[in-house]
Amino acid sequence: MSKRSLIAVLAACILAVLLASGCGGAEKKAEEQRPTVFTDDLGREVSLEEAPSRIVSISPACTEILFGLGLGDKVVGVTEYCDYPEEALEKEKIGTFTTPNLEAIVALKPDLVLATGGVQAEMLDRMEELGLTVYAVNPTTFDETLATILEVGEITGAVEKAEEIVTDMNQRAAEVARRVNEMEKEGKKRPRAFFEIYYENNVWTAGKGSIISDLIRQAGGENVGDMQSGDYYEFSVEELLSQNPQVYLVGSGSMSDPGDIASRPGWDRMEAVRDGRVYVIEENLLYRTGPRLIDGLEAIHAALYPSDE
Repeated sequence: MSKRSLIAVLAACILAVLLASGCGGAEKKAEEQRPTVFTDDLGREVSLEEAPSRIVSISPACTEILFGLGLGDKVVGVTEYCDYPEEALEKEKIGTFTTPNLEAIVALKPDLVLATGGVQAEMLDRMEELGLTVYAVNPTTFDETLATILEVGEITGAVEKAEEIVTDMNQRAAEVARRVNEMEKEGKKRPRAFFEIYYENNVWTAGKGSIISDLIRQAGGENVGDMQSGDYYEFSVEELLSQNPQVYLVGSGSMSDPGDIASRPGWDRMEAVRDGRVYVIEENLLYRTGPRLIDGLEAIHAALYPSDE
């Protein structure tokens, strides 16, 4: 099933929930009508005659989706970076996100390997040569993430739980959108926000094609990084100070420890720093395109509009 079809299913499910009829009553019928051939986000046709009972995830985001769907007992292998939920830490490790151990994956005899695009796309053919069934998801926006959760729910037989998660995420996102619309009606301008991924001499930031930019837009901000159309790129400190963002957002976690941003030489000239509007957000809420992405969206909104004032 295509992602467009899944979005249509999402819309129908949300309507059903709002009408208090729910989607669960059709679950048995949906299972009976489950397709056996699926098209993943890289355009590959993947055959799955039955819902998988042994799954290996080579992406932290995919791992969070699987556990969110209640499929933790079917997950037999994860990467070393799959640290959420806590139960994922107990699973067999099959290497890293960029260099999974193919022999270790084969040894686990999975019915399905759940992967992503980008750097992992190059190894999918090799996995299939080894007899593995691989399905790749590659969402780049919040809405595509909702569709991906439905996608994974369909191929794993967890349709009802997927619809429940997506409905909750969509309703919370709609509340953020409502607040943003009210503020715009009141004549308030969207604050100009800059997102720091990594800092060393210059700053790496998120361009217009990134999930970060999509989240900032949906949260009611204007992303300074949209000056470039790609995803992530290096931004000079001189240009940053010239752009003078009103809000400074930075991810913190395994990829980056921003330290005391206000103490960086010259940064006290930035409006965001002078006004104390520097916000550190857990990076996994923003980079991992799974059920917790809505927490990241709400965190950005709260930084852009403290107490909705």
